[in-house]
Amino acid sequence: MLEARLEWAQDVAAALMEYVDYPDVNLPSRDYTDPEEITNEDIEKAASECRDLWRLGRSAIQDLALAVEGAGVIVVREETGIAQIEGLSAWSEALGRPLILLSADKNNGYRSRFDLAHEVGHLILHRHIQRTTDNARHKMMEAQAHRFAGAFLLPAETFASEVRVPPTLDDLLLLKRRWGVSAAAIIMRLKALEMLDEDGALMLFKRRSARWGAKSEPGDEDRRPEQPRLLRRTIDLLVEEKVMPLDAIPRHIGLAAGDVEALAGLPEGYFQGKTNVVEFARLKATQKPVDDQPAQGNKVVPFRPVSKS
Repeated sequence: MLEARLEWAQDVAAALMEYVDYPDVNLPSRDYTDPEEITNEDIEKAASECRDLWRLGRSAIQDLALAVEGAGVIVVREETGIAQIEGLSAWSEALGRPLILLSADKNNGYRSRFDLAHEVGHLILHRHIQRTTDNARHKMMEAQAHRFAGAFLLPAETFASEVRVPPTLDDLLLLKRRWGVSAAAIIMRLKALEMLDEDGALMLFKRRSARWGAKSEPGDEDRRPEQPRLLRRTIDLLVEEKVMPLDAIPRHIGLAAGDVEALAGLPEGYFQGKTNVVEFARLKATQKPVDDQPAQGNKVVPFRPVSKS
């Protein structure tokens, strides 16, 4: 079901690409064909290179969704009803760019940021690796994407200098608010950086569970999940520039209005009344306005999803 939703997101993006120029794809390139080729050092380097390409420095990232979309990735965030899967990503041959679908079922901005960074890790590290049904191989790829997310959100050069070792739970909460990453993910990053050994990390996890419970942490509600903007603002732009009537857009895409609203992050009932416009994409210079007839003969080439997590 999630792969079908991601393919529908591809349909939306492909239809809109006829009229706008999305940001160029700007991701580090890796040619791994087997996850066993990838070392922890490789992952750390890929995360650093990604920050450098996006000019993020080594400080806390204020809005990861904005940075990812600015790198040319199509991001969709919607409720899926499937708690076990928090994200899905794929490279689309039709679009020439990647897509990420994030689950909005858990309204936790800290976890959502990590899920997004995790999917970016898959797109970079595992682009040329075939999907597998082998459990051990799948776990290895998941661990690599987790390592990438930690390295990307908590860069060793600056994050490590702010940590008092051994940290207390209160220390973790301060770091959580500053870096926008959960206390649990911070513990795992400290272990990856060898600032905590196995026993030290296990002890912190036990204290965390005893004090806060296994699933939630203090302050989880303080940070709202970051929202994708690219598809929504593209649709706004088309209407503002009179390229296409508002009610013609779902027919042009070939999906129900409610599905387009959900996939593009539009409010329910959007196509019955327009909201304010904020420019994001750029209209193609040669594009002419079209009437309200649906496009004919548009086809989207199937794509291969590369990640479930």
